[in-house]
Amino acid sequence: MNKKFEINSLFNVVEKEMSEDSLTIKGYANTVSKDRSGDVIVKEAWEKGGMDDYLKNPIVLAFHDYSRPVGTTVDYNVTDKGLEIVAEISKAAGEVYNLIKDGVLKTFSVGFNLKEADYDREDDTFYIKDLELYEISVVSVPANQDSVFSLEKSFKNAE
Repeated sequence: MNKKFEINSLFNVVEKEMSEDSLTIKGYANTVSKDRSGDVIVKEAWEKGGMDDYLKNPIVLAFHDYSRPVGTTVDYNVTDKGLEIVAEISKAAGEVYNLIKDGVLKTFSVGFNLKEADYDREDDTFYIKDLELYEISVVSVPANQDSVFSLEKSFKNAE
């Protein structure tokens, strides 16, 4: 049985040269900590090719709504902490763009197809070992609560 999971975490907001057209955000789309749903995506799950198809169309959505694209993933790194990404959010995203810029929206969530997982009855946890990433979304309430963000703004001059 295929099951779609949505796991969330926080991200950083970084403005790239005060661009008028997009915001650059950076943070963890997912961490290796146990989330509110009792799931853990292990680091190795991101290294097994689960991102290959996603990277052909590295879309960032608003609220897992396929009709609300707001940006694209422009870089990523798998670390011991999880999946770290850099994404560009388009000014055309309107309200979502403004909410990110204002620091109201500051969490990611991942939508994926589960390929392999182990259940540990002792700690009541699903350890997700393989997956296929469909999309990364900006969301208001994350399942993965352990990632903390910071807001950074760079200015070209004192004004």
